[in-house]
Amino acid sequence: MGKPRAKILSWAGSAVALGFIVFAIWLFIRTLRHYDLHEVVARVREIPPHRLVWAGLCVALCYGIQTLYDFLAARSVGMAVSLPRASMAAFVGNSLTNSIGFSLLTSTSVRYRYYLAWGFSALQIAQFITLAKLAFVNGLTLSTGLAQIFSPVHLPVALPFSLTPRAIGFILLLPTTLLLLWNGFARGGTLALGKFRLQRPRQVMLALQVVVACIHFAFAGAALYFLLPDGDLHQAGFFGPVSFMGTFMAIKFAALFLPVPGSLGVLEAASLAVLTPALPAYPVLGALLAFRLAFYVVPFGIGLATLAGYELTAGSGLLPSMLRRRRGRRLA
Repeated sequence: MGKPRAKILSWAGSAVALGFIVFAIWLFIRTLRHYDLHEVVARVREIPPHRLVWAGLCVALCYGIQTLYDFLAARSVGMAVSLPRASMAAFVGNSLTNSIGFSLLTSTSVRYRYYLAWGFSALQIAQFITLAKLAFVNGLTLSTGLAQIFSPVHLPVALPFSLTPRAIGFILLLPTTLLLLWNGFARGGTLALGKFRLQRPRQVMLALQVVVACIHFAFAGAALYFLLPDGDLHQAGFFGPVSFMGTFMAIKFAALFLPVPGSLGVLEAASLAVLTPALPAYPVLGALLAFRLAFYVVPFGIGLATLAGYELTAGSGLLPSMLRRRRGRRLA
């Protein structure tokens, strides 16, 4: 019974994933079918160089801060991994996941590949990955909640929400608050998540992970802000990246709600729904195209090159391991 059930679940998971991809492609085409691609590209070329530099810097800082998820989570479960190693594994995993999606097949498998080669057990790796994912989710809800409280998004009238963005923001603060309370008052050295036992992190370390997550999302929002036209932003009431955070986090929350590769279609649809007509459509689409290149395509290329370099040159990489096995067979 176990194997047929596992096979059915595997097929169901694949079908759901394929459904999300088909939906994303349909949404992408439906959202952009009325816009001229040449006009969108022209708006990318109109972005001032200094704002491109600021956006690129924010993307670099965003990915750099994001690597601390892994470092802090690994230290929380007693894994003595160095910051450079943790940063490399995290960057490669995050850059692949952001573009391809399917976290279990990309970021999780990449982390297992690195950390097993560095001598850590599968249980340790599972625990620290769980803590890192937990920090990401809590950072998402906390960042979105705080942003909606202090700089709420202006939702289109067509969206029928009974709650105001500020009220939703207060609700989104609850998961992180409950987690910190649970961790603070829990007894013993482990937290029980069903049958899974997780080594309980220190309260300071857990709070630090959540702060890191908030900073990560702040830099991501600032990157998109600097790619939008400054004059149009001021006319729409955005006078800096901080005032833009409520809008960006609403977009990001919607984009992450549907797990499709690179948030394809969802990012564009959510951005146009929230940012227009306060901002003209073509500058928004130009900024989104530039954002995709800076936040998804370039890091993906760097991450792929880093992974290939490791597998070709590192002692525990794929090519050196194959060569050692071949030499061993010859000697035998």
